[in-house]
Amino acid sequence: MDAIPTLDFTAFREGTPAERKAMAMAMGDAFERYGFVQLTGHGVPRETLDAAFAAAEAFFDQPEDFKRQVQDRRTNRGFIPMFDGVSEKTGKPNGQEAFSVGHIWRTTDPELLQLPLYAATPWPEMPGFRERLEACYAAMYGLSQQILAAAALHLGVAEDFFTDASKASYSNMRIIHYPPAEKVAEVTDIGVRPHEDQGLVTLLVQDMNGGLFVLGPAGEWLPVVPNRDAMVINVGKLLKRWTNGRYKAALHKVFNSSGRERYSMPLFVHPSWHTRIDPMTLVGQAPAGPEFEPIVAGEQVYKNFAAQRTSWKAEQPTDNAIN
Repeated sequence: MDAIPTLDFTAFREGTPAERKAMAMAMGDAFERYGFVQLTGHGVPRETLDAAFAAAEAFFDQPEDFKRQVQDRRTNRGFIPMFDGVSEKTGKPNGQEAFSVGHIWRTTDPELLQLPLYAATPWPEMPGFRERLEACYAAMYGLSQQILAAAALHLGVAEDFFTDASKASYSNMRIIHYPPAEKVAEVTDIGVRPHEDQGLVTLLVQDMNGGLFVLGPAGEWLPVVPNRDAMVINVGKLLKRWTNGRYKAALHKVFNSSGRERYSMPLFVHPSWHTRIDPMTLVGQAPAGPEFEPIVAGEQVYKNFAAQRTSWKAEQPTDNAIN
């Protein structure tokens, strides 16, 4: 069976120029074929990840009323309750609950601060919770910039190309709890429906219970086998569009058949809201079709996201808040 490749990123972080380029080429090849890769040698301390997982378990173990105190229906921040996202195709919700952390280095631009994706995170009153998640966010975001530098090297542009496009990023991290499939079977048959992520890249740390599947090149669902030493990296819609389809944004889903509570932590990496996503600026090509026509990053992501969240449909922000 085909499988998502696992690569040692140490060569890019610490290697010679030749070793860094070889690693960038290997990672880029994985993005072209699968849209996914697992990276060992990523440099994020294990203790930082373990502390964040412990914080996640402690939060989701709290009563529903406590968690809803930090739910903001107008934004993509704070508590996201179970069954919030509903598939337009099947009408079934996702069997998960989450807590969403906004970009910890917030912009000072007053215009951008009015937008939902730049909203402040509403933190619960739990000692150490914020500190542990922000430490994990900082380490994972630092790694994401190295991954994007490697992608830039593979694509033949300056390594700081994506850094320059992300000075006012609206990236966010989530901690996610998936109950065992049998606990939510009366409501839904999936932890997360098949989907593509919205941003540039996603970094994911998953526990050892498994359940993540990626649609492979031959149309088969490939399991992303948990590896305690690895971080899962996947391409999002914005990067697929920006590369004119050279990089693949693969469909992926989660089904927790382990019989245990499953936890994961994805970091969704985005550029600045006003970044123009145009294949001409990255790969020097005219758009290969309508799906690759230039867009404004934040506007497109907000439009896509608002169509998927039940709570956003129930209480949309005002026009002034999103334009």
